[in-house]
Amino acid sequence: MNGDPEWNRSLYFNLHDEKNDLTAFMRIGNKPNKGEKSMFLFVIKGKQVFGMRNAVAYDSKERECSGLEFSENGDGTWHIAYRGPFFDMASQEKVPLMSSMDVEWKPVNPLMDYHDCVDAKGAEMSSKTVSEHFEQFGVVSGRISLGDATYDIDATGERDFSEGVRDWGSPKMWMWLNSVYGKESGFNATKLCTQVGDVDAGYFGTAEGNDPVVGIEIDLSYDKGIPSGYRMKMHGKSGKDYAVDGKVLAHAVLPMQGSKDMLLVETISETVMDGRKGRGIAEFLVTVEHKD
Repeated sequence: MNGDPEWNRSLYFNLHDEKNDLTAFMRIGNKPNKGEKSMFLFVIKGKQVFGMRNAVAYDSKERECSGLEFSENGDGTWHIAYRGPFFDMASQEKVPLMSSMDVEWKPVNPLMDYHDCVDAKGAEMSSKTVSEHFEQFGVVSGRISLGDATYDIDATGERDFSEGVRDWGSPKMWMWLNSVYGKESGFNATKLCTQVGDVDAGYFGTAEGNDPVVGIEIDLSYDKGIPSGYRMKMHGKSGKDYAVDGKVLAHAVLPMQGSKDMLLVETISETVMDGRKGRGIAEFLVTVEHKD
């Protein structure tokens, strides 16, 4: 850890339950040099978006914030719990909907270190976004309650651990894409667009191992300034290419805390790879000007 006030250590999880048409994504971020800790938790159910975000004073309980808690079980699995209010993000009246989450997150592929994807130049270009970055996909089970409605969860998802200086004004654009096929294989693709060039990273993974992604070619389509789909080719370190077509099914737009110029667009996406359909989250960090 250096002395930069924007030095950050964070944990992020998402899950998508196709049967229940429910997607959740959540993060706890710590900025000890700034004396700050923050969280967000959003659930997309059908066409409704429920959410909670908050910032509090930093303390040593880095995996707990405002009712959200991530607990590592010691065998690679995680327990995720939340007790507290959600708010309907489309409603002008911010009436709390008391809700809860109690799920177990179990990894499938080995933890992927982004250092396996980039060279020294790429590491330097991404240093203002996060210098350490790890990814993994898994399966999720448990229960989520939204007010009086309770859902038994049978889902897949992605998790992310990162630390380093996080300056959201540094990249011109950020694309972070993931999808799972069945419960056996999945991918993560990250493209960071900076003033001096792009940084590509990610993996195609199974329980047997990961093929680090060292290059990404992607074409985005838009609908009213919001990404609506993509065609992508990932180049694996093994020499194998992975072609993916993605279609956005639903999205939520989140203003970025700490940056008035950037918006975070979280989407539920359907993807096709080698004839197999998958579901996952595609995240886009875009400028306010681009969105307009």
